Amino acid sequence: MSNTRAWIVAAASALSAAYCVGLLYEGFAADRYANLLTVPFVDKPAAERAYNRLAMNAPAAVRADAARRLVEADPANPESWTAVAYADWMRRHALSPTGLAALDRSYEITFFEPEGAAWRIGFALDNWTALTPALRQQVLAEAREAVRDPLVAPQLKARLAHVSGAEGQLAATLILAGV
Repeated sequence: MSNTRAWIVAAASALSAAYCVGLLYEGFAADRYANLLTVPFVDKPAAERAYNRLAMNAPAAVRADAARRLVEADPANPESWTAVAYADWMRRHALSPTGLAALDRSYEITFFEPEGAAWRIGFALDNWTALTPALRQQVLAEAREAVRDPLVAPQLKARLAHVSGAEGQLAATLILAGV
C-alpha cells in the first residue's frame, strides 16, 4: 500500500513539474502565444510579448487575434484597445464600427496616455473623417495635453508632420497652432 502511495506522489510530482516547465516555455521562450496551459486565463506578459513580436507585415488575422488576447488579458489598458483598432484598420485600411468602438474605448479608459499618446493621436488624425464628433473632442483634448508635456510634445510634433488626409492634416495644424 505504501509503495502505491509513493508511485502516486511521484506521478503527481512528475506531472506538476512537466506542467511548470510547459508554463515557463509558453510564458518566456515560445515565439507564439499558444495559451494552451493557461486556459481559461490569459497570461498578460506573454500576450504582450506575442503582440510586440509581430512583424510589421504580419497578416491582419494574426494581428487581430493577438490584439484580442491583449484585451482579454488586460481590458483596462487603453493600449490593448488601440491594438484592436489598429488590427481592424489593417484589414481594410479604414476603421470599421468595431475599430471605431475600440478606439473610443481606449479614450474612455484614459484621455491621456503619455506612452502611446503620439501614436494614438496620429492614428486618430489619419482616420479623422471616420471619427464621431465626441471622439474627435477626446482626441483634441489628449492632443492639447500632449503638446504641453515636455516628453511627449517632440514625438507628437514629429508624428503630426506625417498625418494623412486633408481633414486630419487640418486638425494637426490646428493642434500645433494651439487652437
